[in-house]
Amino acid sequence: MIAKLPAPLRTAGLRLAACGCAALALTMVPGPAPAQARATATSPAGRQWASFAYYPPQQQLVLFGGNKGSTIYSDTWTRKGSTWTKHSPASAPSARTGAGLVYDPATQQLLLFGGGATPAGPFNGDTWTWNGTTWTQLHPANSPPGREFGDLVYDAATKTVVLFAGWHGSYLDDTWSWDGTNWTQLNPANSPGGRDSDAFVYDAATGTAILFGGFRGTGYSPGDTWSWNGTNWTQLSPPTSPGVDVFAWQGAYDTASGQLLLFGGDRGKTKPALNGTWEWTGTTWKQLSPATSPPGRSYGTMTYNAADQRVVLTAGKMTGTTTTYPTTTWSWNGSTWSLGS
Repeated sequence: MIAKLPAPLRTAGLRLAACGCAALALTMVPGPAPAQARATATSPAGRQWASFAYYPPQQQLVLFGGNKGSTIYSDTWTRKGSTWTKHSPASAPSARTGAGLVYDPATQQLLLFGGGATPAGPFNGDTWTWNGTTWTQLHPANSPPGREFGDLVYDAATKTVVLFAGWHGSYLDDTWSWDGTNWTQLNPANSPGGRDSDAFVYDAATGTAILFGGFRGTGYSPGDTWSWNGTNWTQLSPPTSPGVDVFAWQGAYDTASGQLLLFGGDRGKTKPALNGTWEWTGTTWKQLSPATSPPGRSYGTMTYNAADQRVVLTAGKMTGTTTTYPTTTWSWNGSTWSLGS
C-alpha cells in the first residue's frame, strides 16, 4: 500500500502523482455533440476504461465514457448487431473514466457508479441509471466513497449489485451492495486487499462472483483468486493461474457456453499487452488456444451479449513501442474470436 506516497505515475493508466507534479491539461468532451458530428460518427473513438454492459430490454450493448490520454469522454453509444449508434440523452453523467456499469434485473435498468473526472481524479461518487432513453441521477441515503476503476457485478443469488475496490488516492478494499434504492456497506470476515484494475465476474455455474488479480502499486498484480458468496470473501488456491505482475484484464461470463473468461492483461511500462484467453473451470484457470485472437490489450471492456449469445470485446489500450487505442470489436462464440461480428 502506498497511501502516504504520491499516487504512482504509470504508463498503463497515466495516473499522476497527487503531490509535486504539474497537472495535465485535459480535454473534457461533452456528451451531446453538434448534429453534424453525430451524423458522421459511426463508432466510438478509441479509448480505455470505458463503461460497457448489455441492456436486455432493448437487446443492445451500451458504452459510456472512458478516456484516450488526456481526452475524457461523456458520450453514450449503443450497439445492436454490428451497428453502433450515438445518443444525445436529455441528461447524462459528466465526462469520466473508469466508472462501473452493470445491468440490474430488479430495476430493469443499467446502474453506473463513480469514475474519475481524469485518470488521476477527482473521483465521482454518484449513482446513475440508464433506462434505454436517458440517464437519471439517483440520490440514495447512503453511498460509497467516490472512486474509479472499481468493479460492479450483479449477484443473482442475493439479487443485489456488488461493488468492490477501486482507486481514490489509495487502493480501496471495501465491499458494498445496491438493493435498487440504496447502498449498504458490508463487513465480511475476510476480504481481498485494496486494489484496482482487477477482473470481477459473476459465475452463474457456481453462484459466486470470482475476482482475479488487480493493480496495487509496486509489485503490480498479486495474481490471486477470490470468490464472493454474498456474505464473505474466500481466497482460492488454483493450481494454474494467469500469473502475477499482470493486471487490467477484460472479464465476462459467457452464458451460452458456461465459461467465465479473461482476456489480455497489462504487464506495465512498455511491455506489449497480452492476448491470452483464460477460462475459470470452478477449481482452476485454464488457458485456451482459439484459432484466432484479438491483438493484446488492457483496460478494454468485455460483456455478454444475450441477443447474439456471444461475449463482446471492445476498446482498450495496446502498449509496446507505441500506444494505440483500438476501435475494433471482437466476439467470442465459445471456442474462438471473430472480428467485427
